[in-house]
Parts: sequence; structure tokens; C-alpha cells
Amino acid sequence: MPRMVNRNKAILLAVSVGLGATSWLAQILNLLPPQIYNALSLLGAVLGVIFIAHSAIKALLGGVFGIDLLATVAIVASIMLGENLAAIVVVLMLGGGEILEEFISRRANRAIEELIDAFPKFTTMIRDGEEVEVSVSEVKPGDVVVVKPGGMIPVDGEVINGNATVNQSSVTGEPLPAEKQRGDDVLSGSIVELGSVQIQTRVVGAESTYGRIIVMVREAEENQAPIVRLADRFAGYYIPVILVLGLAVYFITRDPVKMASVFIISCPCALTLATPMAVAASIGNGARKGILIRNGASLQKLADVDTVVLDKTGTLTLGRPKVSEVKGFNGTPDHVVLALAAGAERHSEHPIAKAVTNKAEEEGIQSVECSEVETHPGMGICVTHDETRVTVGSEKLLRQQGITITTQATEYLSNQNTNQSTILIAKNRDLIGAITVSDTLRENVREVISDMRRSGASRIVILTGDRREVADEVATKAGVDEVVADLLPAEKVTHVKRLKETGRRVVMVGDGINDAPSLATADVGVAMGLTGTDIAIETAGITLSNNRLEGIPKLLRIGRETMKIVKLNIGFALVVNAIGIILSATGQINPLTASIIHEGNALLVMLNSLRLLRVD
Repeated sequence: MPRMVNRNKAILLAVSVGLGATSWLAQILNLLPPQIYNALSLLGAVLGVIFIAHSAIKALLGGVFGIDLLATVAIVASIMLGENLAAIVVVLMLGGGEILEEFISRRANRAIEELIDAFPKFTTMIRDGEEVEVSVSEVKPGDVVVVKPGGMIPVDGEVINGNATVNQSSVTGEPLPAEKQRGDDVLSGSIVELGSVQIQTRVVGAESTYGRIIVMVREAEENQAPIVRLADRFAGYYIPVILVLGLAVYFITRDPVKMASVFIISCPCALTLATPMAVAASIGNGARKGILIRNGASLQKLADVDTVVLDKTGTLTLGRPKVSEVKGFNGTPDHVVLALAAGAERHSEHPIAKAVTNKAEEEGIQSVECSEVETHPGMGICVTHDETRVTVGSEKLLRQQGITITTQATEYLSNQNTNQSTILIAKNRDLIGAITVSDTLRENVREVISDMRRSGASRIVILTGDRREVADEVATKAGVDEVVADLLPAEKVTHVKRLKETGRRVVMVGDGINDAPSLATADVGVAMGLTGTDIAIETAGITLSNNRLEGIPKLLRIGRETMKIVKLNIGFALVVNAIGIILSATGQINPLTASIIHEGNALLVMLNSLRLLRVD
């Protein structure tokens, strides 16, 4: 319904302005008799009154003296004096600004719907020893569901059979996929990438991890405080004063022309344009820098931001595994280790396998040809190359294959960091090397963090679902002093709420499903555009389309400068209006001159807003 109302208002404005333009052209070019073009302009002015008065009455019923009220009075006064085209110009300036602001502030609020749509509607359940497809709504605690490769886990529960590689980064924030086997817990919303598991349901529906994320996003969206336009704050004092002053001028002078001049010169078009024109310029500036700003409310809030909260995986880091080291054992060259591993991993869809093959391509190393592929879900892969058996995978897989883990390999594994994952490579029964994979920190993160502080963020916090030791290492490299780890989505929301309760103005930057509730809870949510999930992007008011964290300090500067320009626009408009009111009340200018000053005031506001295009 709101969208239909906005469309009807836009149509009404278009018809009003169209009639005014037709009347003006007919008068200038002498195309129609005066009676007809005057009637057209009158009809356009009346439609304009309806357009503006609708908002004015709605505001009055809410006990608010908005800028639309004075505009309605000015338009009616213009019509009474026969200045129909002047009335339509006021309608265009005010109505156009209103529609512009609505357009740039309207958000495609599909976050909750997309979360629900992404969740599986049906699942495979074990019933009487047989696999049957049932609606997820039929699953109850204790039921056993089967999830195969590519499927989303629909319940919180425990693996009772099978092995699988599970990507739970969007729910927990862990960058590397987890290997799940009998006895391991799994969370709804995670994706089974390889293997197949049977899961005994513990929690399903709204109480599951995924269900709670949906509930938290909905609650955060509903609890967001409405933003009051800065112009309307001034209007609460400005409008009553102007109405009283205009009536006083009439009672003292008994001259309706002077009263109309007062109302026209004080018509708040410049006030109305002060915010949307500044917002439009800042949105354009941001877009050129890869910052997509959805609404003016986010810009208004950015002006007061003093705290930046950062997710780790996919935000501070690239969010995908990347080979950080190739190590040959017992004199085996590193390139031989990589070639053998890449040849085997070409037959696997595991994220680590992709990281290995990508590394071989980057190094220009030709992967070897392999055959007789044996996949061991959750552990690795075995292949044959030139009658040689090649095993690539975990320490557990190599032990199962009867391969001895050498002292050199044991020492190498013991020196690995907790944020790294290592696969071992063996030829026949000889362990020849290892490849270490880890999530990689984005470039120049430390410099970007420093720039955030210079741009007004006095407090920077990392909130992550990853392990504490991993988060601490990233925080040290990034130059962030405050980090909270091992968080579930609900716990992230709690930390953001605590920051806000202490008076902090919070920007949250994230990319995963688990970040969506926090993005909606923060004063301003910023999503990573290239790697971010749809739900994160839809929930956030701002998106970094190029995934560059350098956009955050730029965004803070744009927000602060935007509100400075808005306040300057309003102050300038009030000063010009005050001078014009004095001249109108003393009869030194007529309605036409008042109209010219009025439109010039609005034009200067627009030109001043264009300065925001240069903010870096």
C-alpha cells in the first residue's frame, strides 16, 4: 500500500506540473485562448494543493507543524491572487524534493523474505528405515534428516552417521570449512559441500540457529527509531512564526498582496531541498567510490558515528582459503609437492582443493595427470599418477593409508597457527611435503584502521564467531585493540546493543548471514558487496560494491560533511527568508520579486550541495 500511495503522489505531481507547463507554453506561444490556459494553470495549481495538503494534514493530525503546512498556505494565497503558475512552481520545488527524498530513502526491504526463501522448504528424513521427502515444518526433535552435497542443513542437531565437509562461515564466521563426523554438532543454515550426513534433530524452526537469525533481523528492523528530517526540526518553530507574522501583516496593512508576498518568500522550498539535494550529491559521490548508499537516514546517522564494529571473516579477511606456504620434506622440491597436490585436488570440489589448484596456476606449475580417484569425505583424496599412489589430505587419512608421519612433518604441524589448515602429501608410503592454507588479511588493513580513527571513529571493535586465538592474531595485525570472539549471531547483537546503550553511535560492517541481525541493529549497517550474502546486503543501508575497506573512512567523512552542508543550507535559507520577509512586510517587494528571491534561494541551496561531490 505505501508504494501505491507514493506512485499516486508522483502521478499527481506530474499531472500538476504538466498542466502548468502546458499553460505556460500556450501563453508564451499564444497557442490557446487565455480562458483555456488560465483554466489549465488553475487546475494544475488545485492538484498541487491536493498533493501538498495531503502531507500537511497528515502532519497536523500527528501534532506536527511541518513545512508542508506553510507551503499549502502559500499555494492557496497564490491561487487567490491569480498567480497559478507561481503556485505550481512551489508545488514542483516542494513536491519534487519530497519525492526525491522518498526515492533515495526507500529501501527494498526484502531481507526477511530472502532469508525465508533461502531456507529449504523440504528435506529428506529417515522414516521406518526409508528415506522420504517431507516438509521441514513436519520435522520434530528426535527425527533424523539426511543432507547431501550442496544441501543446506535445516536443523540444529548431531551427526549420527556419515562424514561431510560443512561450510558454516555464513552462520559462525569460521573461514575454513569444518569436517563433520559422528558425534559432531551442526547448525541450521550451514551448507554441506562434500559428503553426506544423517543428523538427529535437536532444535528446528524458529528456535534453531537460522530461525533465531530471522527473528533477530525482524525485531531489529521493527525497533529502528524513525529519522526526523533536519528541516522538519526547524519547521516546528519556523512555521507557526511565519503563519502568525503573515496574518499580522494583513491585519496591520489590510493588504493581501503583502501577506501573499510574506508567505511566498517564506515558503520553505529551500528548507525542503536542503536535505535531499545534499543527500543526492553524497550518494553520487559515494557511488563513484564504490560506496552504494541506500538512504538519507544512514547519512544523517553517520555524522555522529564514533564506533566501528567489524566482522572478521570476509570483512577484515578475504573470507576464502588461500595457500600461504608449500613445504617439501626430505629434499623434495616445493614445486613437485604442489604439482602432485594440484593434480589430485583437480578431482575435488573442496574449498582447500580449489586453493591448491589456484596456487599452482598462479605459480605457473603444471599439475600432474591422475587417475583411479578415491575421495574420502572430510579427510582428503587418493589418486594414481604414473603407477604411483598419491595421497593428499589430513593426518588422519595418511595414518589410515598406513603412511608414517615423520618427525619433520610432526614438527611442521606443531608450528602451525590456529587459523591455518594443513594438508599432507605422500607418494606411495613416503610423506613428501605439506601445504598450508589460511584465510588472508586484506591489503592495507592497518592503514585503513588508522584512517578510520582519523575520520572520527574513536573506538574500533572486532566481533567474530571464529576462535579467540584466531581473532586475536587478526586484531594484532590490523591494529585493533578490542576483539570479542566465539560469538553466535545473537551474542553479536547483544554486544552492538550494549555499545548503543552506552551512548555510542555504531557502524557495523559485515558480510554473512550471521552478521545480518547486527547490521540491522547498528545505527548504520555496511555490507561487503562482492562477497556478502544477499541477506547482509539487503539488511544494510550501505554496500561497499568493490569490497574495499578503504570505503569505510571515506564514508565517515562523507556522512559528516553531508550534515555540515545540510545545516549550512538551512541556515542560509533562513537568513534569506528573514530578509525577504522584512522587505515583503514593508511593501518594498511585490509577490513577483518575492518569488524570484525565493527561487534564487532554492537554487543556491542546490549549488551549495554540489560541493559534496568533491569530498574524499
